[in-house]
Amino acid sequence: MKQPVIHSRDLIAGLQKGLALMQLFSERHPRLSVPQAASLSGLTPSAVRRFLLTLVHDGFAETDGRHYWLTAKALRIGQAYVDSAQLPRMLRPIVEQVARSTQEHVSVGVRDGDDIVHIVRSRYSHVASLSIRPGSRVPMYCTASGRLWLAALDAAELDAYFARVELRALTPYTKSTEAEIRAELARIGALGHALVDQEYEVGMRVLGVPLRDREGQLKASLTLTTHAARMSPEEMRERYLPALYEAQALLRPIL
Repeated sequence: MKQPVIHSRDLIAGLQKGLALMQLFSERHPRLSVPQAASLSGLTPSAVRRFLLTLVHDGFAETDGRHYWLTAKALRIGQAYVDSAQLPRMLRPIVEQVARSTQEHVSVGVRDGDDIVHIVRSRYSHVASLSIRPGSRVPMYCTASGRLWLAALDAAELDAYFARVELRALTPYTKSTEAEIRAELARIGALGHALVDQEYEVGMRVLGVPLRDREGQLKASLTLTTHAARMSPEEMRERYLPALYEAQALLRPIL
């Protein structure tokens, strides 16, 4: 879909700043003081205070007078996307079909900046993984969904990604050097799928394929997660790639 041309004069700066401020809260920063939020956002402390007090007034945040934190009401913003967006609704039946046929957990991720956000997950799941919760954000360099997106970037975009992202070993198995990841991306490009073995979470192995539209543009990634102890990577490919490729073909005409 072609995006309209948006001029700076049409933008509401206050809304942009308020939304940016809400996105500062994270697992790393569950609570923020005004000075902390000002430092992270680049806004003045007085502006940050007014934004945060507005969020408190409207029920999106709470405060003890010194620190601020988001409330459950903030979930309504993300849930509005899940409830109203066309893409998750189109993907849901196929995701559930793959989950039933494989008896494994299946999810769909899309790129948001340098992260992957899961927008659909199958109702069936025998795994307890932090990376497959709806709305969960995971890094691109050490996840199957993320590497599928990285493999689709052109050389300049990929160079820029590595220049701005810190590569950290999240588990003993994480490939955390640029050379290792570039080698994996070349392999993904040649094979057409990605397999990540315990690099984001110990004990979890993930197999994924890209979801492209009829013009070949990458729209999402379809991944299947299982316990690493259940089978080898080779067995996982042999058993589950046919179902993932079938879903990929079914979804291409409607993306």
